[in-house]
Amino acid sequence: MKNFLIELNSSIRDSLLQLEKNTEKCLVVVDSNNILKGTLTDGDIRRAMLRGSDINSKISKYMKKKPFYFKSKNFTKSSDDVNKIIKDKHIDVIPLVDSNHKVVEIILNKNFIKYLENDKILKNIPALIMAGGEGKRLKQFTNYFPKPLVPIENSTATEHIINSFKKYGIKNFFMSLNYKKNLIKSYFRENKIKNLHFLEEQKPLGTAGSISMLKGKVKTDFFIINCDTILSINLEKFYEYHKRNNYSITLVAASKNFKLSYGSCEIKKNGQLKRIREKPSMNYLVSVGLYLFKSDVIQLVSKNKFLGMDALIKKVKKKGGKVGVFPISEGNWYDTGQPNT
Repeated sequence: MKNFLIELNSSIRDSLLQLEKNTEKCLVVVDSNNILKGTLTDGDIRRAMLRGSDINSKISKYMKKKPFYFKSKNFTKSSDDVNKIIKDKHIDVIPLVDSNHKVVEIILNKNFIKYLENDKILKNIPALIMAGGEGKRLKQFTNYFPKPLVPIENSTATEHIINSFKKYGIKNFFMSLNYKKNLIKSYFRENKIKNLHFLEEQKPLGTAGSISMLKGKVKTDFFIINCDTILSINLEKFYEYHKRNNYSITLVAASKNFKLSYGSCEIKKNGQLKRIREKPSMNYLVSVGLYLFKSDVIQLVSKNKFLGMDALIKKVKKKGGKVGVFPISEGNWYDTGQPNT
């Protein structure tokens, strides 16, 4: 239970670290005596970050102060009311409190999975895995072995991605190929990965050019993910955020902290030293390589033409489309294409 609890006077930074310890991406806020004070989700933190909040800000300003909870006195897991609430509100975590409002247990959505497994909202949403690149950042490795087959534990990076999507009911996958495409196709055919359709580039098409090959194949919103991007996020919440805001493209960005190895000099207008900031750190939102697209964006991508994702985003915005950002914490992102990660 302790991984789901956070004290009222904690900061956004503390909450991000705590969220990394649990899979539900929701915290129960309590005081020093474990008395329920609210709940805080990864969505609450995203909204705070998008409004420019400092990671040292206190969570009390952003938490939900009137959370849903159950009283331990009359709680039963078989209750029809319990199941209806879990299903209709998509609540991930529910605190169970005693007569003094002290949290005594955390009720998790996954305990009710048998009631929800037929209600997957992403079951008709396909995913395109971008696997045509050479993997130049791992050149010594990818000279012999293609990036999609980089080993992750007992599997490959791409299989890890596919399995993480399948958990949310996603069944239909496309994979764009160019570099060492025959080796990649042989591997996945030998391992009998179902519902994986190959899109073969005749020449390198950049980070967005292969989207054109989805014309006539995809008529719904769809995911795009780089084959070296390993994430731990709730894809349903990502999709709901994308739909609720009516974005043409929504990209996932991680809050990443960069620390300089040197002292930074601040200079006055006359050239004199104002002060030295010793090894300062800077925080940025960086794109991690996962996107959600409206299907009509496909028509903006010319067939067999090189196109970068940045250029496509500019084109969408020029046409009046909205592009959104879905922030996550750095700990929820692992880039297999980066040396020594």
